Amino acid sequence: MNPALPVAADRLDPTLHGERLFARVRPLLAGVQTPAWYIGGEVNQVVKDAATLRGRIALIYPDNYAIGMSHYGLKLLYHIVNLEPDLAAERCFTPFPDFADRLRAAGLPLHSLETKTPLRRFDVLAFTLQAELTLTNVLETLALAGLALRSRQRHDDDPIVIAGGAVAWNPQPLAEVVDLVVVGDGEETIVPLLRMAAELRREGVKRPDIVIALARRFSCAYAPGLWEERYAGDGRLAGYAPTVAGLPARTRGAYVYDLDEARYPTAPIVPHTRVVHDRISLEVMRGCVHGCRFCQAGMITRPWRIRSPRRLAELARESYLATGVDEIGLLSLSTSDYPYLQQLIPLLREQFTGKEVHLSLPSLRVNEQLKLLPFENGEGRKGGLTLAPEVATDRLRQMVNKPIRNEDLYAGVREAFGNGYDHVKLYFMIGVPGEIESDVDGIVEMAENCARIGKQVRGRFAEVHAAVSTFVPKPFVPYQWDAMLPLDEIHARQRHLRSIRRMKVVRLDFHRPEQSFLEAILARGDRRVGAAVLRAHELGARFDEWGEHFDVERWRQAFADVGIDWAADVTRPRAFDEPLPWDGLDAGPTREYLVAEAEKARAERATQNCFGAACNKCGVDAKECFDLKHAMPLLPMA
Repeated sequence: MNPALPVAADRLDPTLHGERLFARVRPLLAGVQTPAWYIGGEVNQVVKDAATLRGRIALIYPDNYAIGMSHYGLKLLYHIVNLEPDLAAERCFTPFPDFADRLRAAGLPLHSLETKTPLRRFDVLAFTLQAELTLTNVLETLALAGLALRSRQRHDDDPIVIAGGAVAWNPQPLAEVVDLVVVGDGEETIVPLLRMAAELRREGVKRPDIVIALARRFSCAYAPGLWEERYAGDGRLAGYAPTVAGLPARTRGAYVYDLDEARYPTAPIVPHTRVVHDRISLEVMRGCVHGCRFCQAGMITRPWRIRSPRRLAELARESYLATGVDEIGLLSLSTSDYPYLQQLIPLLREQFTGKEVHLSLPSLRVNEQLKLLPFENGEGRKGGLTLAPEVATDRLRQMVNKPIRNEDLYAGVREAFGNGYDHVKLYFMIGVPGEIESDVDGIVEMAENCARIGKQVRGRFAEVHAAVSTFVPKPFVPYQWDAMLPLDEIHARQRHLRSIRRMKVVRLDFHRPEQSFLEAILARGDRRVGAAVLRAHELGARFDEWGEHFDVERWRQAFADVGIDWAADVTRPRAFDEPLPWDGLDAGPTREYLVAEAEKARAERATQNCFGAACNKCGVDAKECFDLKHAMPLLPMA
């Protein structure tokens, strides 16, 4: 049996569900990696009687349980739906190949964790897409559910399949697979969308008509099957045309205006087993004002919104009482930019005095405020300080628009070592447009300087871990038109970095170039790339983010089979006026703003961040940005 083929629907027993289904599944867990990923029953899970419900959604993270259970967005949507007495949200994760193959061999369907309900019985299946290399896991999940991989081949009683998350901002590689892409913040959309889809299904409305109705009703929902992809005479993308009336010309991402009033998951599920981020996630703010030109997250999450220290303290207390988890992580794109950080940290420390609760501060931006954080974090557990300078020279920082200074980074590292931190992790990129050899050399120089600071402060060289990824152009960033380095050049720069490292305490880790290459073509691909994704899954591709499962030759064959030269596509720069697969979506920043930023990058000119400065006219509603920023000083400090 080909491990990538769907479980045939006629092999699935329709009477198998709940405990009767799990009685058949339980023996399959013996000998698989981490059986606890597949059993459910955790503290704070929500189980509802299906007879009392008018709508059910399966929230699916297309990676394993340890990754998916760390994702804040899944926890948030789970909480919001389950607050509704007549609706239910349940969870599912893509099973690792060892368990997936046993399900296939036994002819048993993939099911939810809460009630062991086969995915085919839900009204909506909602995938969260945070990484391009999980696209084949979407197909794997649908196949294990016994559903057709192409939406047009599904039956009227099959669920509506939707997708959201950062990767969904280019919906075309999954255009044949998903019914809807829902972009932006999901808090205020998920409940009405589920209600409408479930009601139309109960009324017997056919699936295609449900999709049309949802696409017309929700301005943040894009139905790729209702748009025809067109090509120019040279074979390049020419654009998209609607096939039905009443669709918005562009799909605008939804966003929550007031985070203080927004619902929050204060009783998240406590996993049975260790997960990647085994802590309470406290989202202090959403969005970013800095405009790094490579950063998709900072562009698609605008405008910048924050929570007050008072509200955050309430959420931290409620979450701790509901879970007993002894670590709280401050969640944002750049936690040290939270304007009330120096008020918030003492407030949290006072609240948890004597409880041995550790406060972690990920996503730290390198700026002057960083020097204060080791002191403000108190005397709790300490280990390593993680920073993301991204590039190591002032010239390249001007180009990427990340105006930090080496002296601030070194001052923060010095302060951290003096206050109990014992090692540093630094995130860098190579292959940024405009990069020269001295920019590459600067990576090792910065890492070794941090190790020397450890010697000055602690009497011994500090361990420094430099994680070096490869620049990947993404939609809705100023670099979306730029080319990626050829594979041989990526390998050459990695070899060069290894050759100039002199200190053994400095560890260099590199992301596999072939995976970065695949990420790039999936990030910017049109529907022809989607055909390669389907073909790769036919050839057995799944869990492509995992080195032990990624097979580059399988992907080379898939692209060749559908007639795509993937190397030529990835290394080809785009013209500013060239149609792009995501042109039908509106993330906020306009094309004109992104072009202007791309030109400033090439001229080595930075753009001042828009907090407390003149509006940069990025395309996000200027009045709302103004109101949000100028309301902040009025927020209570405690």
